Amino acid sequence: MPMDEITAILNSARPVDNIINDLKRKSVCVPSWEFLIKAYEPSFHEIAKDTITRKDKIRKDGTKEEASRIYIGLEKLLTKRMTEFMFAIPVKRIYHNTEGFEVRQQIAKAIEAIYKYARIDTENIKRANAYFASCEIFTIWYVVEKPNTLYGFNSKYKLKCKTYSPMEGVKLYPLIDELDDMLAMSFEYTKKVKDEEITYFETYTSDKHYKWKQNGKGWEPVGTVEQIRLMKIPGAYAFRPVPIYHGLTRIRKELEYTLSRNSDVIAYNSAPILKIAGGIKGGEDKGESRRVYRVEYNGDVSYVSWSQSIEALKYHVETLLKLYWMQSQMPDVSFDNMKSLGNIGYDARQMLLTDAHLKVGDESGSWIELFEREASVIKEFLKHMNTSWASEIDNIEIEHIITPFIQQDEDATADRLLKLNGGKPVMSQLESIQQAGYSNDAQATLEQIRQEETITSQSRVDNIFGESAI
Repeated sequence: MPMDEITAILNSARPVDNIINDLKRKSVCVPSWEFLIKAYEPSFHEIAKDTITRKDKIRKDGTKEEASRIYIGLEKLLTKRMTEFMFAIPVKRIYHNTEGFEVRQQIAKAIEAIYKYARIDTENIKRANAYFASCEIFTIWYVVEKPNTLYGFNSKYKLKCKTYSPMEGVKLYPLIDELDDMLAMSFEYTKKVKDEEITYFETYTSDKHYKWKQNGKGWEPVGTVEQIRLMKIPGAYAFRPVPIYHGLTRIRKELEYTLSRNSDVIAYNSAPILKIAGGIKGGEDKGESRRVYRVEYNGDVSYVSWSQSIEALKYHVETLLKLYWMQSQMPDVSFDNMKSLGNIGYDARQMLLTDAHLKVGDESGSWIELFEREASVIKEFLKHMNTSWASEIDNIEIEHIITPFIQQDEDATADRLLKLNGGKPVMSQLESIQQAGYSNDAQATLEQIRQEETITSQSRVDNIFGESAI
């Protein structure tokens, strides 16, 4: 879609309803959240409302005995696991082209501070869950007027971000051209204003921000059109054609129905059944602690024990679970599985998580693109927040590194670093005190340690000279 067509769509002379209908022509194909939530949310699973194959029983007294309906949230768990493997270790940023340039180093520190105070690590966890489950996210960056020195200079504004996704009831409508450049980004949401639900529709282009709200007759503008000084859409959008749990719903469904059917069988056979062979002579004799039946010759009284082929059921369930996690390329890191591994080394843990790390590598491309677009937006904001840096900001390159999760082994890491450094220390004494986290004032602790060492050394000298004197 050429830029002049976007201008034509947003022509103020056109009816607002026509403008919004054109903006809702989505350029990407993603499944609707109304469909995906049926698999993602366990309480929406088919078995939860199945009254055809899972029929309830009505007793003679009219009470209802509900059939077993066990639902399992494997899709939600897989989404969380994928997010955790990607972002449990925060994304690291490396700044290039800053060596020897003091201003560029200050800019790099300011950009890092922007990420820090926007709580980007928390935001990554939040939007990763939305991305893997609902297939699309849009993170918008904006400023609020709040004088501060958080970024290493006196700033009138604070830079913040917010992520929209279908999981929060927001409908996203990106308009992307054939070269994958975003020409407009629109989103629709409902907000409660004075006990009234109002639907809003917002659109961002490279130079303008439009906002409308829905009334009883249609759409109407809200305020005036806002000019965007960045000359680019102040946000980043990402989408995927299928959720992270695509193709695995059938396995989860089979698990639910297998366990539910077996639960009914167990409940049905849980009551004891008394078998009496031959005739009974007289009635039942009841004592305080036992009951006695007299039976005819060769007769017998016994309880019938129910024998279930539990091994077959166990094998079936375990196989389904293995297939689920194997096809998702995620390890089953549940407590029961992890405790059976024992105290294995760092290298062995890495080997066990190979498949998951490959999956993270497979998924990281889209995220790196999102982070790079986001960094570009932050740079533009920073140019306006500190105009003295404007000519240097674009000279800085930002590299984003996603590190797949693995349980850290500090001894193994320290040994590796010592080898790389020729056996010399890689951390000062002050830094090691700070890393330990036991002291509230690392500098004071270091000085106290030095004083104690001085006293100890002096004591040794006195002892040596004292012994010589004797």
